[in-house]
Amino acid sequence: MNFIKIGRAAALAVLLLGTSALSGIATLAYAQADENAVSGGEMTIIAGSDIKSWDPAITSGTFPGGPMDQLDAVYGFLVYVDLEGNVQGGMAESLSSPDAKVWTLKLRPDVKFTDGNAYDAEAVVYNWKRTANPDTLAPAQPFVSSWIDGVKIIDPLTIEITLPTPNRNFGTTLAQAAPFVGSPAALETAGTDKAAIKPVGAGAFLFESWDQGISLSFKRNPDYWDEPRPYLDTLKFAIIPETNSRISTVVQGGAQMMAGYPYQFGANAEAAGVTTHEIPIPGLYRAYFNQKAGIFTDHRAREAFYHAVDPARLMQAYTQVDGYVTPTNYFTEASPFYDPSHVLPTYDPAKAQELFDALAADGKPFKMKLVTYTNSDLKRLSSYLQQVLTGYENVEVELELVDQAMLKPQCQTQVNFDLCVDGGVLVANGAEPIISNLLKTGGVDNWGQYSSEAMDGYLAAANATMDMTEVKAAYADVQKVVAEDLPLYIFGSETRFLLLRDNTGGIVPSNGGILQKQYLYLCEDACAATE
Repeated sequence: MNFIKIGRAAALAVLLLGTSALSGIATLAYAQADENAVSGGEMTIIAGSDIKSWDPAITSGTFPGGPMDQLDAVYGFLVYVDLEGNVQGGMAESLSSPDAKVWTLKLRPDVKFTDGNAYDAEAVVYNWKRTANPDTLAPAQPFVSSWIDGVKIIDPLTIEITLPTPNRNFGTTLAQAAPFVGSPAALETAGTDKAAIKPVGAGAFLFESWDQGISLSFKRNPDYWDEPRPYLDTLKFAIIPETNSRISTVVQGGAQMMAGYPYQFGANAEAAGVTTHEIPIPGLYRAYFNQKAGIFTDHRAREAFYHAVDPARLMQAYTQVDGYVTPTNYFTEASPFYDPSHVLPTYDPAKAQELFDALAADGKPFKMKLVTYTNSDLKRLSSYLQQVLTGYENVEVELELVDQAMLKPQCQTQVNFDLCVDGGVLVANGAEPIISNLLKTGGVDNWGQYSSEAMDGYLAAANATMDMTEVKAAYADVQKVVAEDLPLYIFGSETRFLLLRDNTGGIVPSNGGILQKQYLYLCEDACAATE
């Protein structure tokens, strides 16, 4: 399979420069992505779901083709995380701290929103205070509100943030949880009506049109701070929920790229004019146990589920491809935090039946509602789980398949499930903020509402020190609690890929894979360097 070298060469440049905190070297580091850049043209990227509003505080997921990809086109990332897990400069110039407690954010001079107002410290702090307000309903509200009282404007381009406790991951969490800054004037005009918010940012592109549920269109920002970028005249997003339809659209030339996985692409990856590009950020296939109500409030039920299902066969049913390695805990072997001494329960049908029988004897027969969405991959996965589990005695499984847009409201907001399976992998570039979002009490991705004082303490300990020995020790404790408590069902791991036309240039991923769209360009002929 062919891979584009551009993005990975850029990431290597960053690594060789040895950045450990954000610096103003992103342009230099990514210069290789510009080597053959061509100005002009129109590019269409396929997204699996639409945005809900243009509110820069309403963020959701850092994967390519997701809603944050579309918001980034207008607002740009204040800071972002590169492929090596380092925080780099976007709209900001630098973010640094000597002790992980007091952080200094430096903004770029002479940057303006497209309404003419200054992109300055006042504007950034306005957005942060708005995110910290519970009435905004921002997913990052708990994070931002925890430090907003420690914010001090030093001058128009300098902000000092004093955290209540040291947090070595402050920069990475800010990059992924609260990265966007909108024009305060536009946000003030809209007031509390999110539908009235106009997308006014200082990013690489200007909003042009939005056909809800169908497409979005943007045009080049002629006043973008980082000339000569962006290279494209027009950037579009096509909203196509169904995977096979996304693939055929790229193969037929109706769009430039989509995000997905090789098992989905199949022979389409070898079609004329098509290639693939790996985004080498590991992620987990996972399902959420409801731990507030229902059968999985009993630890025996969670353990029984692990023992009852062979994850290798589950992945084969899901992907129709063999050879997936089953993770033994939250961190895979590729992670510097991996600890082989703490492992999840393995496939053991006899032990599973023993636990199912014990639950039934205690008046708790294993009855489960499995909720997921309706694409073909997840239909196979859910059908396989139902078939395998109902092969045991004292087990009943109900399937509920919902539209993709309804999965999060039903699982995260209503907690109306016993087991909820979200599609794809939850990508993580480094441990935070993904691990706390998943496992911390009240975490925004903690759909099953798992809560553990021990887990919260170990996660806090990992964040509170710059000493990597202490960090690894804390994450070893985290993995111990994961293996003991079974807060969620982990059944596979994978990296995302792009399926794209081979005349695509300037692939520079950030955060969980979101592309730096100011670097994208189109070549007259195939320009994707392959290896």
